[in-house]
Amino acid sequence: MSEKRIQRRQSRVLALKTLFFYLERNEEPVLKDCFDYILLEIDDQKADDFSWEIVNTAVKNIGKIKLLIRAFAPEYKFEKIAPINRALLILGISEMKFMETPPVVVINEYIELAKQYGEDKSPSFLNGVLDSYLKSLGLERTKQ
Repeated sequence: MSEKRIQRRQSRVLALKTLFFYLERNEEPVLKDCFDYILLEIDDQKADDFSWEIVNTAVKNIGKIKLLIRAFAPEYKFEKIAPINRALLILGISEMKFMETPPVVVINEYIELAKQYGEDKSPSFLNGVLDSYLKSLGLERTKQ
């Protein structure tokens, strides 16, 4: 894996931990405080602009993203989706919809994060929802 891909993966992990922390506290704390706490107390790594951009974009658009998740995972009540899967979906859809990350990269990255941090069925669940969203955009998944 290239140095840039490793850095991007680490940025996504930091964004995931921050969003999970934020969501588990019912979206009440200040997002920047959550980000700083994860940086200093949990990860002990330097912040980068990409990790902050991912989590900030996701929270800024969280209402729209939740609607999309409900639309593309209709058989699951949003509140019943495992918290880590909710965080992964929010970040993945945020990157696909509001950032310029290629969708195939987003799907592959969040499936890998689901393997690392999620439950046994998390990768296939994320793949299904993110791929359905991608197809709704009229795009097909292609190789990197």
